[in-house]
Amino acid sequence: MSSQQNEAEAGADQPAAPQPSPPRPTTPGPSGPEPAGPGSAGGANGLPAAGPPAAGPPAAGQVAFGGPLPGTSNPWKEGAGGRTVFRRAGPLILWWIWVAFVLFNLIQVTINNPGYFAIELAAGLLTATGIAYATTLRPRVIATSEGLEVQNPVRDHVIKWGALNGVYLGDAVELSCFRAAPRNEKTIYCWALYSGRRSRAKSQQFGLRSWSRTSSRSGTAGEPPVRDSAQLMAAELGRRSTKAQEAGALPATLESRWAPLPIAFICIPAAALLALLLAR
Repeated sequence: MSSQQNEAEAGADQPAAPQPSPPRPTTPGPSGPEPAGPGSAGGANGLPAAGPPAAGPPAAGQVAFGGPLPGTSNPWKEGAGGRTVFRRAGPLILWWIWVAFVLFNLIQVTINNPGYFAIELAAGLLTATGIAYATTLRPRVIATSEGLEVQNPVRDHVIKWGALNGVYLGDAVELSCFRAAPRNEKTIYCWALYSGRRSRAKSQQFGLRSWSRTSSRSGTAGEPPVRDSAQLMAAELGRRSTKAQEAGALPATLESRWAPLPIAFICIPAAALLALLLAR
């Protein structure tokens, strides 16, 4: 009896054995945050990890060929009623240099050597001036709410928004246009919006740069800004065409015609020069 009491007292002095914890429920429920690591989709505090947005195809109407550099402006100016003239500055500078050259020579020959030779020289300079006018001052692309008018040296092309099927950048800005059936589409080359070799090489580096009616795509997302004005103007033409298509532009076809004024500026002094040379 006494031995049993001693064993009971000894057992009471020892600490009680820990009881096993009840099993955790297996039903789904909220859990605490897990540390983010390689291959983890979570971040701190269980929030999605921050990062750059995934690249993907641009939305319809997005600017093609990149955008203008920070701190620079678009190489075109909006006119009254939304009329916009697209052209490059280089040909305009070349035109005024040529005009100054012609005036200087006409004044010099008139003062120093008046006579038949001065008339021949004047006719020759006027012929060259007509060519210079047709190839430098005249070319431009005019955009309005109805469409585009492409003025090339001796041809004009009227392209309603419904007739424009694609905008591409090659040696110049190229416009793919619908024509009356049964003729196929025609590509119009914009003389005023030529593209330099370096710009074309840069475009090829990033892939084809185009806008088309079927894809409504303009460039690729994440492209760097660009300097070349031909790329920016091609992008703007594509953006305006997309906007017109979304607004319900009516189907149309390409209209082309000869430009009489530059043809007259070239042919009349050239005919006079030929007559002077034959009359000698």
